[in-house]
Amino acid sequence: MTNSSSFPLVSVVLGTYNGEKYLREQLDSLLAQTYTNFEVIAIDDGSSDGTVAILREYAAKDSRISVVVNEKNLGFIRNFEKGCALTKGKYISVCDQDDYWLPVKIERMVTAIGDYPMAYCDSLLCDANLVDQGVKISDLVHYQSFDDCRQLCVFSRMYGHATLITRELFDKASPFLDGIPHDGWLAYHATLYGGVLYIPEVLVKYRQHADNVYGVVGRKRKKDSRAVKSEKRKKELARIRLRMGAFYAACPDALVPQKKLLRGLVETYRNFYPWNDIRRMCLFFANYQYLLVVKPYSTPRKLLFCLKMLVKIK
Repeated sequence: MTNSSSFPLVSVVLGTYNGEKYLREQLDSLLAQTYTNFEVIAIDDGSSDGTVAILREYAAKDSRISVVVNEKNLGFIRNFEKGCALTKGKYISVCDQDDYWLPVKIERMVTAIGDYPMAYCDSLLCDANLVDQGVKISDLVHYQSFDDCRQLCVFSRMYGHATLITRELFDKASPFLDGIPHDGWLAYHATLYGGVLYIPEVLVKYRQHADNVYGVVGRKRKKDSRAVKSEKRKKELARIRLRMGAFYAACPDALVPQKKLLRGLVETYRNFYPWNDIRRMCLFFANYQYLLVVKPYSTPRKLLFCLKMLVKIK
């Protein structure tokens, strides 16, 4: 594929932090893309290993790559936000430092996205050595296109490495909020402004290793002590309150059913008094087709999940 005005510029935002171990493989996969009209904004968040040297080595060989090194560590979310703000393309594709993009990834996604503000593809799970584990993310969650913010306000299984968004969507979703993963935040906003398109094709090898910032859903984790569980519960509740409040504020008043549900969720997460627990459970029962759409559950299991809202937080 050659550069042409028919092929809009795609800005790949590569966030890095002490990623020298897998970075070369990812960069090589970017430079092997069949879609050539792209720029790479490599934004490093204060690495202390050889990450920046590798980035500059590649930038010296390919003018499409630019390197930005933060003066201080911004954190995962803010680093990607800064990188997205520096882009020049019509489209933005967020890129992790440790995965591997199939050569047709950008081409397939640009061709498919159409008038949608966001598109996402499937990913193949691999081990630390990029060996295929025989499992796709779509085997673990229910993937589909989304057009209603209620579908992504509780559970979102969007992974940034698999998405393509318009620059216009980024501008509408800015600023990002600490405590809400940027990929879920962008996907939620996409449902407000045109929807999210699912491309049922594996276009990324998603590397799973001990240092993943966010591992894939279903990944086993060590058991915590009671004190640690209690502290995690407090933090999780704080994140839920932040997310629900932010989603409610972002939802336009014209979306009356969506706004009503979000307001109810905000109110029931203020505390865990019995009447709020019962109300939250009723909200889940009444809206489970939306709230649990990404769960690969049968209807009876989804209803059982709603019942558990008496004692669970989600």
